[in-house]
Amino acid sequence: MIPGLSHQEYAAFDFFRTRTATKLPGIFSSDFWETLVFQLSLREPAVLHAVIALAATHRRAIALGHTQRPALSRDLELNDSNERLALQQFNKAVTHLRHLEKRDRQSLRITLVSCMIFICIELLKGEVGASQAHFQSGLKLLREIQPNGAEASAMVQPLPDSTDDHLAEAFIRLNIQSSIVGEGPDHNYTAGLSTRCGSEPQIPLIFDSLSSARRHLDHIFQEIHGLSAEAKQLTLERAGIPSQLTLQRERLQLSLKLWLRTFSSSIPRIDALQTERSDRIALGVPLLRLHHAMGSVNVATCLRYGDEMAFDSYTTDFSSILEQAIDLWNKVSYLLPVPPLLPPSDHLSFTVDMGFIPPLYFTALKCRVPQFRRLAINFLASAPHREGIWDGPVAAAIACRVMEIEEGNFYSDAGIEFSRVSPLSGTNPPSLHSDDSPLVPDVNRVNYVNVTLPEPGTGERVILICKRYRHGKNEQKGVWEEERFEVDGTKSRPGEQETHNLSCAW
Repeated sequence: MIPGLSHQEYAAFDFFRTRTATKLPGIFSSDFWETLVFQLSLREPAVLHAVIALAATHRRAIALGHTQRPALSRDLELNDSNERLALQQFNKAVTHLRHLEKRDRQSLRITLVSCMIFICIELLKGEVGASQAHFQSGLKLLREIQPNGAEASAMVQPLPDSTDDHLAEAFIRLNIQSSIVGEGPDHNYTAGLSTRCGSEPQIPLIFDSLSSARRHLDHIFQEIHGLSAEAKQLTLERAGIPSQLTLQRERLQLSLKLWLRTFSSSIPRIDALQTERSDRIALGVPLLRLHHAMGSVNVATCLRYGDEMAFDSYTTDFSSILEQAIDLWNKVSYLLPVPPLLPPSDHLSFTVDMGFIPPLYFTALKCRVPQFRRLAINFLASAPHREGIWDGPVAAAIACRVMEIEEGNFYSDAGIEFSRVSPLSGTNPPSLHSDDSPLVPDVNRVNYVNVTLPEPGTGERVILICKRYRHGKNEQKGVWEEERFEVDGTKSRPGEQETHNLSCAW
């Protein structure tokens, strides 16, 4: 159907159609990857060449993952040819984009679709900084196709044209990931279903599909992260929290409550309609519940004003997150055709969407129950895949370093030791239990963690910027202290250390 392609280009495009486009969305279906990209590939050269470059990059990443296996040494040649093809096609895509002289809506759409493809190319290559640069440029362009030219702080509104909805959805999901890692853009973009300005939550009475439920939860999450960013800025400036933010948090909590009610009542209908693959439904339902549980704790604590002890009231919620993660782990182990715990050299699994990693990372950072925290870190260290900007073992190393910073000698001075956590098994996940160990005091705790993820050739060194609030004495205002740390993300990879020590005092 696409004339003028060479055999190599056609083979790469077919690889994208059969492999890349089905892997990138993860568990949930995506109209952007499964519909919009293909439609534009047939008529827009910039998108077509960007797609071929992405497929070649994906094939190269798989080949690199197999280079340690002698039987597949031929992949070294494929690696070289795919690298050349990816660079060639990337340059062709950029050239065609430069020829889009008009700044009309359709030209912006082509540029935005290409931008999202470029983001995925950089993520597959491990070029996190380049992917973030593309991402922020894309958000600025996305603002231009909004009604009446939305301001920087305004919402990305859903439009009657589904093309724009698909575009906004793709960027929204990546924005949520960036907000969690602490590498979000300067402006927090949200999308529709707003709870601002006193409006009531707009949650339907029934969801017709898993994708519909996911979109509504995404919109709520965007609002939560916007509120969290605003509250964080006020906290760092030691300004007060206005009452309107408290009202907004209450509306978001109501939105989450209504979403869960609708979602629970919609599951029989979703099962009956079968608009999505059965494995997507089987994994998507518990994953959405897991994300909802994370969002509930997040919104409840977002106005804590530097009080990290606030998270201690949600130990039951963190326990539920871990229980749901264990249940989902069992389902993944049963449903996925490839065993989830293969070494990275044997299996590359990459999605641009978020799954396990954000809820576990959030739990590892903010739950100070020692055993729960260590279990969350071990889950991350055993993660068999990458989700967008996140790599499971790197996330584990970051969380472990934060735990080490907070705990210090607190437990060893008290004569408390923790048993080492065994590597996870897909067929025999660990049981969830806690003990009566004391929690680290408020003065030890890190309030905010910002992360600069590693670039290729940097030895996978992750830079952490940790902010802690030191309370003043005799009614004096406290001060914010900032510390920088380096973390070696390679130390948390399964199999590289016999006991997954991660440089932590287990």
